[in-house]
Amino acid sequence: MKLRPDNPALSEHRTVFPYRVKTVTEVKRVLQSVAHNTKLGNGVPVVAKGKWRGMAAFTLTPEARKTCPTSCQTWAECYGNNLRFATRVSSDDMPALQAQIEQGLKSLLRTYGRVLIRLHVLGDFASEEYAKFWANLVLEHRGLHIFGFTQWPRDSEVGRAVQAINDADPERVWIRFSNAGGPMSANVEGEGIPCPEQIGKTASCMTCGLCWSTTHPISFKRH
Repeated sequence: MKLRPDNPALSEHRTVFPYRVKTVTEVKRVLQSVAHNTKLGNGVPVVAKGKWRGMAAFTLTPEARKTCPTSCQTWAECYGNNLRFATRVSSDDMPALQAQIEQGLKSLLRTYGRVLIRLHVLGDFASEEYAKFWANLVLEHRGLHIFGFTQWPRDSEVGRAVQAINDADPERVWIRFSNAGGPMSANVEGEGIPCPEQIGKTASCMTCGLCWSTTHPISFKRH
């Protein structure tokens, strides 16, 4: 769904569903199983294919637009415009959010040993400091694996900090640059291998694994 130019969610840099934004104290946990997301897990809580097979997978969902660069090419037609019932975790108190993320991650690692985190189902890296926070987590926790996407340009301060997360361990971190073209990009109706889930070749991200298996660009249909 593409928003009209006069929709206040655009000028106010927020979701169209503000009542679905919850503080860290209002949610049981900030890291949720992918099984609850029809695209990512579709009922499957672990990676079912490839080198990370058997790894438990979880999601983090901050608020779209609030944490995104205004340069985002899908600013008005954000994927989140269609997710009325998704819970967004507020980033207003970033220290509290980061503390909850780290606490939740440590708990998951104690339980599973290795985990995959999908950053970010909605939203993006809110700041350079927040991106560095994830880079530090990767360096500190060998069992942490990440995949996700960012709309920040590669040459921006945040974009460079995101690349540093990839560089921290290229075998464990796969964050693609949206609509950037070239290696490690994810392009809406553009260059790349068509997303297998979107063209019906696999049931979900957990039964695919393409995004963390090749540096080739991947092409996605417009939401």
